[in-house]
Amino acid sequence: MTLDSETDIWTDVNTIRTPAYAEPSEDDVLALQDAVAEAADAMAWQISERARAHRAVDGQVPDRVVLSGDYQLALLHALRQTAAAVEKRAGAAAKVAGHQGASYARIGEAWGISRQSARVKWPEAVPSRADLPQPPVTVQHAGGTAAVLHHQATDHWMFTAVAADGTHHTSAPDYPTSAAAANDAKACLAEHTTSTVTWTCTHCGAENGDAFSCGFCSTRRTA
Repeated sequence: MTLDSETDIWTDVNTIRTPAYAEPSEDDVLALQDAVAEAADAMAWQISERARAHRAVDGQVPDRVVLSGDYQLALLHALRQTAAAVEKRAGAAAKVAGHQGASYARIGEAWGISRQSARVKWPEAVPSRADLPQPPVTVQHAGGTAAVLHHQATDHWMFTAVAADGTHHTSAPDYPTSAAAANDAKACLAEHTTSTVTWTCTHCGAENGDAFSCGFCSTRRTA
């Protein structure tokens, strides 16, 4: 898939693909298990009181330390921290997916639980309709295209534009309405037309090229 503009990029990012992932192979799963085990072992090696006592004496920890019951308790505690880290990361992933349009059914499927269980586990992952970001508005003008986007954090609007001459521009989220952002998007596109585009001034009738204002009477271009 080729993305030729910022508009295409944002449209792609905000579109959830189906399927969202391929099932991991057995080798993929084993590699992940090994990585988790290695991380937990490293923490247990650091927090084990038996290992710490050996390091305090001569800086060396004999391998036999891992055979002790207290070291295994340290490993168990490290694995608990690993599980907590996984739960935290899973909650964040579920929330991002939900706010990008994934349903509880799809979130539950990814975690291996039912839709109802996913809703109970992550009650704020999928926002209500009132909390959803407003859909983007497409603006086509003077041979270019712009996407007017709702910036949920500020509840304002912005635009990203690709003009006919190839100019890219992304505004700040400073517009109180989508209409205001769309108007400036049109103005931006009109300022960057190709040299073959001409327009007639409605005030004096002069023919103009790619300028935003009439070169004869300075009247602002309206179309």
